[in-house]
Amino acid sequence: MSSHVGALAVAFAGSALGLRRGVVQITPATDAWARTFDDVRALMTFDAPTTVVAIEHIGSTSVPGLAAKPILDIGIGVGHPLRDGDVHDETHDWLTELGFEFRGDANEVRPDRMYAYELQPMIRLANLHVLEHGSQEWQQYLGFRDFLRAHPSERDAYQELKLDLSIQHPDDRIAYLDGKEAFIVERRGRPA
Repeated sequence: MSSHVGALAVAFAGSALGLRRGVVQITPATDAWARTFDDVRALMTFDAPTTVVAIEHIGSTSVPGLAAKPILDIGIGVGHPLRDGDVHDETHDWLTELGFEFRGDANEVRPDRMYAYELQPMIRLANLHVLEHGSQEWQQYLGFRDFLRAHPSERDAYQELKLDLSIQHPDDRIAYLDGKEAFIVERRGRPA
């Protein structure tokens, strides 16, 4: 087991992160999210396999000033395509040794291999999205993040949408995600 497992738990302490699985709750943005990501990335980078090309803060917690579900989203860019069913590689082993739980392989619904981090059962602190670095999906994650960072009015519009959807669907994560999809798709390709 990696010597960084305990250090990873410490990195999440005081992070203002954590949400019961399945619950949709939006909380005000905090600088603690970016600090936590920096600490987590530093720990992960220390013993990352050579297949890992980049570790990026993605999702709403990566956009300063954007209220979000208090779950850190981390993009792991690997230097090879993900093959269906070929989960057990050195990236998988590294993440599970760090304490991340495998949640699903790339498929027709998800473009990424998914991992989660929980210190308490059912309380999600982080989602990891493993994708081929430079792929269209990788660019879409970073492009949407960068677009919201560069356009405060769009960030604010997205926040309002998320708040409305969280009120409409407090216990239906899928309906919440579906409600955001059109906004994301429409802005995904716009320059930052």
